[in-house]
Amino acid sequence: MNDFILDFFQHLNSKDIKYCHFKSNNNLIPAVNGVDDLDLLVGSCSIDSFNEALSYYGFRMAHDRGVVSTPYVYHYFGVDPKSGLLVHLHVYFKIVTGGSILKNHWIRVEKMFLENRFMDEKTNVYIPCAEADCILFVIRKLIEQPSPVENFLFHRDLKNISAELTWLISRLNREQMFDMVREWLPELDLNLFQKSLDALENNTSIFYKIKLGIMVRKSFKHTVQKPIVAEYVRSYQFVYAYIKGKLKVKRKNRYILPGGLLVAFVGSEASGKSTLSKDVFNWLEERFDVVHIHLGKPKKNWRTKPIWLLISVYSYLKKFIRFKSHQTQASKESIALNLPNPVVSWLDSIDRNHAMKKYFYMLMQGAIVITDRYPSESMDGPRITGQSIFLKFLSKLEKLNYSNIPHPDIVIKAEAPLNITLARNNKRRKPEPEAFVRMRYQLAKEINFKFSEMVVIDTTDDYPTTLAAVRNVIWNRLGQ
Repeated sequence: MNDFILDFFQHLNSKDIKYCHFKSNNNLIPAVNGVDDLDLLVGSCSIDSFNEALSYYGFRMAHDRGVVSTPYVYHYFGVDPKSGLLVHLHVYFKIVTGGSILKNHWIRVEKMFLENRFMDEKTNVYIPCAEADCILFVIRKLIEQPSPVENFLFHRDLKNISAELTWLISRLNREQMFDMVREWLPELDLNLFQKSLDALENNTSIFYKIKLGIMVRKSFKHTVQKPIVAEYVRSYQFVYAYIKGKLKVKRKNRYILPGGLLVAFVGSEASGKSTLSKDVFNWLEERFDVVHIHLGKPKKNWRTKPIWLLISVYSYLKKFIRFKSHQTQASKESIALNLPNPVVSWLDSIDRNHAMKKYFYMLMQGAIVITDRYPSESMDGPRITGQSIFLKFLSKLEKLNYSNIPHPDIVIKAEAPLNITLARNNKRRKPEPEAFVRMRYQLAKEINFKFSEMVVIDTTDDYPTTLAAVRNVIWNRLGQ
């Protein structure tokens, strides 16, 4: 089991925080391994202590953009500093439940759960007694039945639902469970509960479960929204998710509060910045709204594509046609250092400006934007020089494009000694000229972002250690 998660629960236990892992306890061990989220009910008397524990372990609150939030229910994420595992806590301060997509019913069982909990011996996590767990399980699953969307999802997940119910029934005392229904849920008719339990156990007809579900819903009148409104919202969210799946839209809606973060990876050639930026993106992509862009080679936009096409044609024709050379000493040095033509530099500034303008809107919606390279005064920024009127004009346009690019929130500067950088470059499939690498190495020393937080990472350490350090830097910056 994951040591970070176990240590967190040990901390909750030592502080005598009233909590319990209140559902899907048949899968508690995988959850404590970080395979799935942890559903926690926290007592109102322990809210302050629980929030202190979350802060101490670096948990951050997350929000789902465009989704109706459920009152008293929150998402928190933490990071295991050793493995980089993202730990998801689904925290309830009141049991608002009754659906996979939209939870609309408040079931007043918090005290019943917290007064009938015990510590699981294998995990040292508090869980409710099987009787309490089963009572809520039956109520939740019957409330879902009248909804066409939730009914569909119920039957699609019937195998797992049946496995959890079988696990609960094997551990409970039925008479004790019925006594708890009488004591803690007087609004629910015991006969109705017994019929509901039997319907789930024997997997009776859909129509019979729907009929029972309507009756169970009438027993619990405390709802977040009116049932008709809830069903409309639920159906909309289901169709929206279905269409996104069919269109293979990978963008997530979840982001860390308070909002987006612009993370730039910079450094010399072969310093490790590209590998680190991609691995950090892959780490966050599964859970959050995150994008990765290469600003060294930005995508061409509609304004520059025609010119890029002409340049490609010219470069192709040069292979077959000998043009008379009028190269100056300066142009020869530029070729030796693999420096671009001034027109290419100007086009790059347009493409970089356009890319950042596009992703800036995503940033304002809460996305984490990760870049490989970032324009600065010393590197990957304005490069056009010269005394001719044309070059001065291009230089002015280039500087204007770069001046409109936002400053990063955090800059990860990857560094390694020159000899290691040269050795890494030589191992590449297409190594850069050594003079170019040496030139970039010197420029990288001067990288400075006045308005950004910059963290220097030594990439000569073993890679897992380096990656863990970068993950911790970014996670500590998120939520601030």
